[in-house]
Amino acid sequence: MSKILNFVKSKPWAFAVGTLVVAGIAWQLISGSGPETVQTSYFNVKRGDFLISIVAGGSIEAVNEISIRNEVEGSARIIYIVPEGTYVKKGDMIVELDSATAQDQVNQQQINFEKAQFSMIQANETLEIQKSLAESDVRAAELKLEFARIDLDKYIKGDSFQTLRDAQIAAEKLRENLAIAKEKLYWSQELFKKDFENKTVVDNDRLAVNNLHLSLETATNKIWMIETFEHPKLLKKAQSDLEEAKKDLERVKHQVEAKLAQYRADVETQKNTLALQERKLERDKKNLAGTKILAPADGLAVYPVSNNRFSSESLIEEGATVRNRQEMLKLPDVSKMKLTVKVHESQVSKVRSGLPAYIVLDPMPEKRFKGYVSKVGLLPDTSSRFGNPDMKVYITEILIADEIADVKPGVSAHAEVIITNLVDVITVPIQSVTTLKGKPVVYTADSGPQAVPVEVGSFNTKFIQIVSGLKEGDRVMLSPPLDSKPSDLDGSIVEEGEKPPTNDVSAVPLAPNSPAPAPSERSARPEQRSRQSGERGNAARGEGPGRSTQQQEGGRRGGGAGGFNREEMMKKYDKDGDGKLSEDEQSAMRAEFQSSRGGRGGGQGGQGGQGGQSGQSGQSGQGTRTQPKPEE
Repeated sequence: MSKILNFVKSKPWAFAVGTLVVAGIAWQLISGSGPETVQTSYFNVKRGDFLISIVAGGSIEAVNEISIRNEVEGSARIIYIVPEGTYVKKGDMIVELDSATAQDQVNQQQINFEKAQFSMIQANETLEIQKSLAESDVRAAELKLEFARIDLDKYIKGDSFQTLRDAQIAAEKLRENLAIAKEKLYWSQELFKKDFENKTVVDNDRLAVNNLHLSLETATNKIWMIETFEHPKLLKKAQSDLEEAKKDLERVKHQVEAKLAQYRADVETQKNTLALQERKLERDKKNLAGTKILAPADGLAVYPVSNNRFSSESLIEEGATVRNRQEMLKLPDVSKMKLTVKVHESQVSKVRSGLPAYIVLDPMPEKRFKGYVSKVGLLPDTSSRFGNPDMKVYITEILIADEIADVKPGVSAHAEVIITNLVDVITVPIQSVTTLKGKPVVYTADSGPQAVPVEVGSFNTKFIQIVSGLKEGDRVMLSPPLDSKPSDLDGSIVEEGEKPPTNDVSAVPLAPNSPAPAPSERSARPEQRSRQSGERGNAARGEGPGRSTQQQEGGRRGGGAGGFNREEMMKKYDKDGDGKLSEDEQSAMRAEFQSSRGGRGGGQGGQGGQGGQSGQSGQSGQGTRTQPKPEE
């Protein structure tokens, strides 16, 4: 207790605020439990200019800015960064990253590059040696072919003829010697007969003739052997040597080409390796140079801010690790500024480039700047999907035409984009217009509430244009009477007069592969199933704590009496068509409801989901009653 008293004494303003909040909550609870009171207000219709515009907030940015990014591959640690908000000059050191790893990579890559250069030189020298050896081998094979060709010509044109001729000459000589020997033998025999020669001489001459006969026979056989065997054999051998020399030359050429191709490929490989090592060395040197970043121009140093609150990137500060191509600094040109805002999808169709706008900076609310829309996003902003996936907004840039002095990027501001300005038109508050039987109407206050059909035009967040149906000086109600059908704000898809399907689970046939309902659902009482289906219907339509109290209350009241629909009731019981139920019409309605109450007791509760849908569009009814009250 003493602690509470000390707190009240030390901070009386906090205690006063808390007391007011508690009192307000208590008053809401007390007033909400009592009967609703309706206060009807009116609006006097008047004619005048009607401005249609869109107001959106955002932050000031520079139109032109230089983005400083980390050019070091991989990740690097910041060891120095210029403080944010510092004006830097061109050439000043603005960021320094840890260069130890980059320096080691440059040193190692320099060694690899020199090794690649040596391998390239060695491969070139080996290729030149192989080219010389290949030329020698080819030249030797060509000489061998030439010699074989000459030997063939020599044999055909000389050796074959000369060999045969030598044999013929030898045979001719033998014939001549044989003739001489025969003549000598003849005379020796004649002289022997006359005893002028002895028998030995005669025998020697006869032996000489016999030897010459044998030699001549041998010479004749040799001529036949040369012509029949030796000449064709030597000719074929010379021809074969020529063909073999040709094939040997082709083989040598192919072998030489294969070897040279191998050595050329080795040279090309070493060349590519050298180029890769050189590019890697240049990249490593670039990484090393990228560790020291100089200001490319004069400007104001601004740290980047991530629009994604779920981003894992670290804050820009000394000691932080940054990835490759991560933005570290911005140097904006503050001479030309723009305002970036987000326009909701319901209004983006009205916005286009060139529309005029007025900008007010939060630090300078007393001054207004002129501008115009320079860019409208074609696709919704992806950074907004995390907070609210169902909300679609479009990034819109508004260029500030007036000069802004001493304003830095990031300042909050809001802009009003002028869509159009309608001159001399009739407007009413937007809540005054509702729908009746699918057509827009307003309720006038003259001689009781009367629904007047109107034709509407453009609108903004407060007023809507009335093209026809009203005149200046008319008095319209700011809200429709309770016994009228409100506008279908949620846009029901079920057409008017269409009979929707039942929400009773037991009455719906199951699909072949669908699971059977749970025992708890089958055994639930009709009114429980009605309430459960109504809750599921509300959840499917997005109803919940975020909806207004009137919509939730309308959903509760619309869930009974078998899906009670006031428009259908008025069509059935409003015989005179005046939009109200007289005493006779109310009596007829009560009598019919009482007569059908007993037979439809369980089935009425099964339409709770449909009643919830009626409650969503604002139709009156009571979900816990089986008989609606006409005065509602």
